[in-house]
Amino acid sequence: MTFSEKFEELMSQPVTPQPTMSKNREWGFTITPAPHDHLSADVTATSATKLDGESDWTDFVIANGGVVAPGYKVRLVEMRHNTAGWTRAEEGADAVTRGTWWYRFAIEPINLRESFVEELLQVINRRTKTTEKAAGDSVFHFLAGDTQLGKVDGDGTEGIVNHIMQSTDIAVAEFKRLRKTRSIGTVHIAWLGDCLEGNQSQNGRNMWRTTLTVTEQFRLFRRIMLEVLDQFAPLVESVQVDVVNGNHDQVQRFQETRADDGHATEAALTVRDAITLNAEKYGHCEIFVPNKDEAYITREIGSSIVTMTHGHQWSRNQGMKWWSGQSFNWQSAGASQFLFHGHEHEFSINSSRDRVRICCPTFESESTWWKHKTGDVGKRGGLTLVTAGGEFTDLRIA
Repeated sequence: MTFSEKFEELMSQPVTPQPTMSKNREWGFTITPAPHDHLSADVTATSATKLDGESDWTDFVIANGGVVAPGYKVRLVEMRHNTAGWTRAEEGADAVTRGTWWYRFAIEPINLRESFVEELLQVINRRTKTTEKAAGDSVFHFLAGDTQLGKVDGDGTEGIVNHIMQSTDIAVAEFKRLRKTRSIGTVHIAWLGDCLEGNQSQNGRNMWRTTLTVTEQFRLFRRIMLEVLDQFAPLVESVQVDVVNGNHDQVQRFQETRADDGHATEAALTVRDAITLNAEKYGHCEIFVPNKDEAYITREIGSSIVTMTHGHQWSRNQGMKWWSGQSFNWQSAGASQFLFHGHEHEFSINSSRDRVRICCPTFESESTWWKHKTGDVGKRGGLTLVTAGGEFTDLRIA
């Protein structure tokens, strides 16, 4: 499958243009201009031969008097084959029956943003899978934070998607390397918030710098989630996925809603609903989101207790202080041995005895306003590590 085909599959929608009425309609070949754009049109036509592909459609429309202006294209909307249709060779001639093809085309502008979205998803290609599954008590973690799909900064969403898939390749290769010497029975994938750029940050002031609509960001993220899941699912006896919302994933801010109300977790629930339909392929896969009105997840993964959150709950570099407050006041995060988060857009780690806090770097190439303000550009990528019994090994940036 090519890059364009894959991207089109991931961003596809089951839509069709609305029909238009024309007072004078010649059924052999008709063109009905669109009311909002005289260069756009709805075309119906019959042909004695089958037309294959956009080049044939365009040549056929032009040969019959249609106009395809620069920056416009012919798109097939509907096609039917009638094995014995009534046709006339010319006006006034007797009608005869012969096999014909009936077409409906749309002449429409080339949507550069659609093409851009298609190019993004072309980087997500299916890989060759293996049926050998690893087993054991250790857990291999792939942490991904601040994907911020839709953001224009730096190399934009195209660069973000490309880097996510490159990091996934690195993580899969690292898992295959480590399972030769580690007893790894579980792969854990954590999406640590700000999965979408959204439209709520800075009271919507960044919308001009966002190249995808929220629904497109949502669609792209959930399909990326499934692609990453598909890379690990055939390799191991258990795959567990956690998704938390970040501040950019908030649905709205003009009214405060529940802490679990976000686009990232809703995308995770959508993927969960999908994989439950194929127990044969995904029966060993689980997807988790925060409890009602909770902003983080704390649970046992393998033989370690982990808290996952985005990190916007505290000021920069204050993660350990937040964690200690949770512990002092008997919140669930106080039971954890690991705290995984994002938000700070750079890799960092610190510990206190049996507690280890790890901040995942970002997948964006830069935050332009922050670069202009400070000159700082964080190292991008995901993280991989192995945990067992509250200890970790093999930490690396993927």
